[in-house]
Amino acid sequence: MSSAPAQSRGCATAVVATLGVIVLLMAIGGVWAIVALTSGGGGDYDTVPDCAAAQTDALESLVPDRRSELDQPIEGFQQDWREGRECRWATDRSAESVPAAARVVFVRYDDHNGTEGTAAAADAMDAAAGPHSTEPVADLGDEAVSWHEETRGFGWGCVAVRMSNLYTLTCYTASIDYQSSEAVPAEETVAGAEELARAVAAAVEEGDY
Repeated sequence: MSSAPAQSRGCATAVVATLGVIVLLMAIGGVWAIVALTSGGGGDYDTVPDCAAAQTDALESLVPDRRSELDQPIEGFQQDWREGRECRWATDRSAESVPAAARVVFVRYDDHNGTEGTAAAADAMDAAAGPHSTEPVADLGDEAVSWHEETRGFGWGCVAVRMSNLYTLTCYTASIDYQSSEAVPAEETVAGAEELARAVAAAVEEGDY
């Protein structure tokens, strides 16, 4: 890749910092919180995937020159009937790439209080999608939907997927330039989120979870 002008790289650093703040606000504001709304039950998956399941060619393409910003269990999920992990990546501040970011959530449910895990995962997906205008995504997991959302005027594409008793959420955004004048068009963010969601689903299916 050719070297970007110093001013552009400086702008990119500021943009990456801005994206980090936006991601944090989304985490606090409710995008992650929906996974705590339901109780769960058993299904095909015995353990929650780790963030390595999302380290795919799709992530490499969508967020090149990235750094990991978050890789940890979801707080408050110490119960023995559910476990979750949240992951986040963003373009490194020293990179010459136009800033981009992605985040992934995994939540697995066990049987609990008469609620089946598959139903709990479906409830989690519905809770995530509830505030948004969604579109069904064909041939992905047992069911999947996509949507576009904005935080502080910056657009994100998201795809929620249920695979038996496992709920996953993938979201993606990118700036159109180093100055962070705006995000790429909504359809591009959603397409990126779906590309990542399909790659993650394939990795999970091939893994031992």
